[in-house]
Amino acid sequence: MKKIVSIAAVAIMALGLTTYVVENTANEFDFMKDFSTMLACDGCSSQEDRRDPPYGKA
Repeated sequence: MKKIVSIAAVAIMALGLTTYVVENTANEFDFMKDFSTMLACDGCSSQEDRRDPPYGKA
């Protein structure tokens, strides 16, 4: 019975570790996708948030 419990514990630990690694790898690919989108965007910055110069210093 101890062998079965040990084997089950190791299997569950391996499954959890595999899930953790796959999830982190997926997050890295999402980061790379966002980064490539940011590099490919030519006109992403808009002029709407631009502030006017101080009065008299145009």
